[in-house]
Amino acid sequence: MYPEKSISLTPAQRQLIDVWGKLAYSWGVGPTMAQIFALLYVYPEPLDTDTMIETLGISRGNVSINLRKLLEWGLIHKIDIPSSRRSLYTAEKDVWIIAANIVRKRFEREIAPINELLNDLLQREDVRKDPHTLNSLQQIQEVLSAVNLVTQLALPVMVTADREHMIKILEYWRRRLAPSDGNSLSGLLPSDFE
Repeated sequence: MYPEKSISLTPAQRQLIDVWGKLAYSWGVGPTMAQIFALLYVYPEPLDTDTMIETLGISRGNVSINLRKLLEWGLIHKIDIPSSRRSLYTAEKDVWIIAANIVRKRFEREIAPINELLNDLLQREDVRKDPHTLNSLQQIQEVLSAVNLVTQLALPVMVTADREHMIKILEYWRRRLAPSDGNSLSGLLPSDFE
């Protein structure tokens, strides 16, 4: 039903796992977390922790911690085996859902705390009395609000069952809003946006 120890991986699967681990830093995750996810993603069957330990050469504690994080991020699924203490794990296979979950988690970890800090700072009396600082913080907050809006609009598109239709709509608007001279959106936006 499933392999219990070290599994055989193709050179391409091994390379993907290694590269995923090296790129992990830019995603804001540890290399071990990325390697475990990559292993579960490229392997067609669910795997148990012993197999992951043996295949990746990492400690049981490291596997356990990173499996919890991957579950928290919504990137893997846990399968409990009836009448056993063992569990199997498999990666989410829909790359759009994976991307949406990573975007959502990164937003929670990076953008939301900054936004919260800005809101707190903007309430302070000393900040409100300093026009330069107040203006600077308001500009940062404006950009973060735009990022928040884009994220709120993009995530549902990424996880919808009818995403192909949604992508066609977005592509239409991307072409429609693309500046003809490379510099301006003037004349391309509907009149109520100008």
